[in-house]
Amino acid sequence: MTSQVQNKKMRYLAALESAKRAKETLISIRKVQERKTKVIKCKGRNHKRFMVGGLADVAGILEMDKETLLGAFMALAGMVNDSAESATIAAWKLVGASELARHGAMRQKE
Repeated sequence: MTSQVQNKKMRYLAALESAKRAKETLISIRKVQERKTKVIKCKGRNHKRFMVGGLADVAGILEMDKETLLGAFMALAGMVNDSAESATIAAWKLVGASELARHGAMRQKE
């Protein structure tokens, strides 16, 4: 027959082992969640990239060489941050919106 001290010691060790397994499970769950979050962010970033590629196709600039295209994007990025260019950017937005509407209407006819 085991004494009370031995019984408590066995229960204590069992509780420690259970806590260790619970901690390992928690770590595993957190890793899975972090991976899912990373995948979701990556999918969102990739979606934006594909959208930009689609817009480049609609604009007809896919055939430009990459250096020219990058330079144009960098110039555009500089203009977006310049408040003096807000009227130009607003005009571009109107032209782009009408082109997207026209392109969408053409796709629906097909």
